[in-house]
Amino acid sequence: MTAKMRLGFDLRPFLREETGVGVYLRNLLVHLAQIDHENEYYLFSASLRDRFPREKLPPFQKYYWRDLKIPVRGLNFFWYQLGWPPLEIFFRQGLDLTHSPTPLLLPCRGKMVVTVHDLFALDFPLMAEAEASWAFPRHVSRSLARAEGIITFSNFMKADILKRFPSLEASKVRVIPHGLEPFFLETVLAEELQTFRNQFSLPEDFLLFVGTLEPRKNLSRLIKAFQALVSPYPSLHLVLVGKGGKEEKSLRRLVASLQLENRVHFLGYVSRWSLRNFYHLATALIMPSLCEGFGFPIVEAMACGLPVLASKTAALPEVGGPAALYFNPEDPEDMARTTASLLDDPELRKHLSQEGQKRVRNFSWERAASNTLAFYREIMGS
Repeated sequence: MTAKMRLGFDLRPFLREETGVGVYLRNLLVHLAQIDHENEYYLFSASLRDRFPREKLPPFQKYYWRDLKIPVRGLNFFWYQLGWPPLEIFFRQGLDLTHSPTPLLLPCRGKMVVTVHDLFALDFPLMAEAEASWAFPRHVSRSLARAEGIITFSNFMKADILKRFPSLEASKVRVIPHGLEPFFLETVLAEELQTFRNQFSLPEDFLLFVGTLEPRKNLSRLIKAFQALVSPYPSLHLVLVGKGGKEEKSLRRLVASLQLENRVHFLGYVSRWSLRNFYHLATALIMPSLCEGFGFPIVEAMACGLPVLASKTAALPEVGGPAALYFNPEDPEDMARTTASLLDDPELRKHLSQEGQKRVRNFSWERAASNTLAFYREIMGS
């Protein structure tokens, strides 16, 4: 019988609109709670203004909860710049292992696991969290060196980590792919979809982008590629769904300069449930990203039967496999040409839809949680 572990988790991503980090953390904890009835979980959040949504607390049998009423920026300064105070102070209890859902280390006395979603902020440090941006590369380097375990979601990202930090031992970097939330596989009634279409005034024919509006998503090239499709496909629209980021204003200016205001739609952040309806109503998903460590929308769209167009860079071909069409993300003409080949071929769209629904069987949150728990035990036994 293995020894009981005291495991610490940072739940602060739940205080923001849910993006990739929050989706990962929520699903990991929910499924750990389902399979692990032995270990103790020490969960914390921190904010001076926002109350933690208690409904997001996973149903662990044994857990301890701290919602710290302190300024996040101040706490981050002490943690990331000074490495103090140790997390154990807030629980008055030693922790065997603490898991940070980002590559930034939390000060703790026990063993440490960090999660690396991607490392684009090392190339663009001003895009990291404001309170840590100026020293982000140094923080990441220190965190990865200190951590006993590093979790990432694709072989592409593991190779990228080891290339950037050659002193790391490959054995401490573990690839554990994301899973798929089951509700993306549920049938949606036609009446519900029609009501949803009317609610958002969605056109009959549209390309869908899902993600934060930021430079690495390569949306300026996507919009230029879409411009080439406007004339040959007069009913086609482009719908951008996701949190407004640092590039939204410049993207809106680009759309206006190309006179595409009636064909390109910025719909902002939507719930996960609404997102499923977008996948069911779209003509195709398009992911033109320059850097992705995984790519949640690819798996979600495939689960809903939506054909996928994606960059042939980073982790996207690894995630999509043979069930997607790929283009050069730095070439708007190739992006437009590949998209047109899909629009012109109903049989190809049907084939990709069927292959995508087979592909998503490879992604399981139950398996991800089980492999993560096994990694914790492996680290504690070393």
